[in-house]
Amino acid sequence: MVDWMSPEEIAKDAAVFLKMQHCLAGIFFWEFVISLDFEWDFITGKKKLNWPMIPYFGGRYITLFTFIGLLISLDVTTEINCQALYQFLVISGQMMIAFASMNLAIRTMAIWSQAKYIVIPLSLISAGHWGVVLSGTVISAQWVPGQGCVATQTKNSQLMLTFIYSLCFDTIVFLLSAWKLAMPKHHRSQLVDLMFKDGLGYFLLVSILNIPAAVFAALKLNPVMDITFNLPAAALSNILACRAVRRLANFSTASPAVYMTTTQKVGTHDVASTGNISFAKNRSQGVHVQMDTFTMGEDGSHGTDYSQSKADPESFVDMKKPHAY
Repeated sequence: MVDWMSPEEIAKDAAVFLKMQHCLAGIFFWEFVISLDFEWDFITGKKKLNWPMIPYFGGRYITLFTFIGLLISLDVTTEINCQALYQFLVISGQMMIAFASMNLAIRTMAIWSQAKYIVIPLSLISAGHWGVVLSGTVISAQWVPGQGCVATQTKNSQLMLTFIYSLCFDTIVFLLSAWKLAMPKHHRSQLVDLMFKDGLGYFLLVSILNIPAAVFAALKLNPVMDITFNLPAAALSNILACRAVRRLANFSTASPAVYMTTTQKVGTHDVASTGNISFAKNRSQGVHVQMDTFTMGEDGSHGTDYSQSKADPESFVDMKKPHAY
């Protein structure tokens, strides 16, 4: 029987933890560098900053600063204030989890065309998620000669609650996305077709990444094992969520308007109409827009009106009551 609280076992677990975090840091830094062109588009004005990008950049850069702080805590050779550093790491690590779930929730809102019966519940769940993750930021750490900074006490119950809540939240987001993507093809928009081609892998992986973190927090083996899988779950969730956001933003840039088909009643007939949703607008040259309008009256007569105009993408996005993402 392993004595998980013995100094020898804790030292061995700490060595494994150190190697794992270095490997994870390398994965994140590689992902960060290869996606810097996305930031450059905002700096140069090719993309317009809008509110869904705030949690995207928040999660991306809080993850970057977390890994920088983590590498300092793991590789420092002189005594430092371990308590302050670990407190920062716990807070930023919890925020990474919240940002990842928020980014996927926003993507789900886009899939559902910002329907209020989807947006309002997901917004409330996300607000509760932030409250839960920020309540689990209690940790004690100290400097141990020969080992460096070592976590001596964690708040297991709050950590477990954080990952259970995250797991439930991400599962809800996954199911809502799967429900929408499972609709017949003729009821799906270009945006939903993109999500379908992407598959639900991002959503599913983020949903299950929190399971090992919750399990080890519940087992209470020792302070190191309690938090071993916290950062991998948070970091990988952020990587996947950020990739999902970039895919959606780049799709909206390539297509100035993402059509969402709806149906309106005119007399005794159904008439198809279009709305649109924009996640990131392309501030490029004007585009040539062809619009076809089809109407049907109560007497069964119908006609087609063709109009053609040259417009800037941003002005075109506003033609039919846009949902600005």
